[in-house]
Amino acid sequence: MATDVMIRELHGLDEIAAIYPLYKQSNPGLAEAAFHARLQDIVAQNNYRCIAAYIGDRMVGVSGFFTGTQLWCGKYVEADNVVVEQELQSLGIGTQLMAWIELEGERTGCSLFRIAMVLGRERTHRFYKRAGLFDDGLLMVKALSRGVPGIRAAAEEAGLSVRPMIAPAYVRRPPSPPWRAIKAAPCLDIAHPPCRMNRRRMK
Repeated sequence: MATDVMIRELHGLDEIAAIYPLYKQSNPGLAEAAFHARLQDIVAQNNYRCIAAYIGDRMVGVSGFFTGTQLWCGKYVEADNVVVEQELQSLGIGTQLMAWIELEGERTGCSLFRIAMVLGRERTHRFYKRAGLFDDGLLMVKALSRGVPGIRAAAEEAGLSVRPMIAPAYVRRPPSPPWRAIKAAPCLDIAHPPCRMNRRRMK
């Protein structure tokens, strides 16, 4: 069935917004108003593009992607949220989406193809490895504001009500300082054998 897939780029905010029902399968907690508010901000950055996979007229897969430049790697292309309809996963649709983005990165002179993913999703990790990506870093995050500007206004304009937004579980702050749950490590510094800082923290 994967050979019957057609991939094309989506253009404009309205056309890209049509991915929401499919995207929601991977992020069911994201309200539609929040999705539209975030998408509007993303599109306004002018470095975001989106592609969709179709079987006939049916949208069966989507992926956004960014291009940018950083000092350490030069120009890069980064896939963002590769989503395939659940009943059609493992048929090669996600692989075709990734290949499309990779070729576009080559065409536009990118030196690196990358993606960020949440730890603990082993199936997703294996999928990206099969696509030729490898572990070469660690993305570290810290939760900041619990609110998302613009979401409530967008909801009111659409006649919807939205619960206050909170950070995803994987970026929420721990309930107490991490060191309280960790025993003091053996002191290996000969110049400072007492390790007074660790002892004070464990009291």
